[in-house]
Amino acid sequence: MENTYSPSFHLLPSGLINPNCLNLIGSGVVFHVPSFFRELKELDEKGLPRVYDRILVSDRVHINLDLHIAVDGLEEAELGEQKIGTTGRGIGPCYSTKAARTGIRLAEVFKTELFESKLRRLASGFAKRYGDLLKYDVEDEIARFREYRPKLAGFTVDAVSFMRSAQEKNMNILVEGANALLAGCTLIPVASQK
Repeated sequence: MENTYSPSFHLLPSGLINPNCLNLIGSGVVFHVPSFFRELKELDEKGLPRVYDRILVSDRVHINLDLHIAVDGLEEAELGEQKIGTTGRGIGPCYSTKAARTGIRLAEVFKTELFESKLRRLASGFAKRYGDLLKYDVEDEIARFREYRPKLAGFTVDAVSFMRSAQEKNMNILVEGANALLAGCTLIPVASQK
């Protein structure tokens, strides 16, 4: 790897810098599939060794859909001058569907009928709320996931079993949290009332 290259990690864990480190994206992450493959490709092209062989993804991660990204922009616009200032990457709406138990987990991507049914239901719910403002084609996203499905299979693991096995083998385990660790909904200060 060139000394001038400074990798940027958004979805992928920074443990990929260490060529001896096997990495796992855990179940608390909201997982945007196109970003996953884009970041892996970038790291591979910049010379990080065996990145495709050193990353696993929990089958329990919630999928951050392009639908969530579309909704993120609409929710911000709806707030007007009091907008939150999100990244626009769909993270908030994805965590919302996770909390509401309407989201889609990675394991469900491999159950085609279930995946398509849940995605259509989710899209229908948002379409009822936003009407013509929602610029999203559910059939396009379903088609993209038909292409992603076989590519994702090799990365997907039952993280609980994987971690149990790692502990039994006395493997070194390092847990990496996001910069915003503990900055979830519970600890966000309430805006003052005026």
